[in-house]
Amino acid sequence: MESIVEMRRRHTRWNILKNPVEIIVSRREKVNAGGYMDEVESVTDPFVVRIFSSGGSPQEITTLAGQKQVDRHFGLLADYQADIQAGTLVTDEFEAMGMKFQVKAIYPQTIAGEIVGYQGELERVT
Repeated sequence: MESIVEMRRRHTRWNILKNPVEIIVSRREKVNAGGYMDEVESVTDPFVVRIFSSGGSPQEITTLAGQKQVDRHFGLLADYQADIQAGTLVTDEFEAMGMKFQVKAIYPQTIAGEIVGYQGELERVT
């Protein structure tokens, strides 16, 4: 008999396959290099996700360097094996559907302490 974790993983895969997109993530990670922070770049193996509209509209953000337009209109759904990260020390970016995205947040979806998938917030970058 299928466990609840296996069932949710299957449901997540089914949902992704309704509108699949294959991506390769380019990762920039800051690592402690003995007294200073070094930046290491890497890429992941390809995997399939679903990118969806999460509502909202582009916003203008003012920074010390000037203004930029930020589009956080997109979300992401990935299975439990996906290698996607977001945080202060890591930046994941990928291209899909003719656009470039940066992962702003990634949330593991869990059942009974097991990861069954990931949901993420994306920012379209130009």
